[in-house]
Amino acid sequence: MKKQIFTLVGALLFSLITLAQDYTGIWQAEEDTSYYVVILYNSDKGYIFSNFSFIQQNVIQENFMEENENHIKTVVHNPDNGWRGYLEYEYLDKDNLRVTYSGDSDAIHMLHRKKIL
Repeated sequence: MKKQIFTLVGALLFSLITLAQDYTGIWQAEEDTSYYVVILYNSDKGYIFSNFSFIQQNVIQENFMEENENHIKTVVHNPDNGWRGYLEYEYLDKDNLRVTYSGDSDAIHMLHRKKIL
């Protein structure tokens, strides 16, 4: 009986932790960049990623690849310059994501949630 209770409590805690990982919102890197990342979730389409810059007057779409309890993976291609990158978003807390780039660029950036008033 104790084993069943511990299993039930563990499953409940795992579910709460997974649900608490809210990737949706507007994010911007710590580095000096004019780009923002908007992450939306639609129950029919899944995750939708858009990168935009008011300064560059440009929008670049990312394509969702996979999600698990630790990360979301996407691929992005900029047709203007041929750049292709594979991104892995890791949820740190409600206001911070770590994104790891690989492909035509290898880097790690910290993204911070932006507030819209």
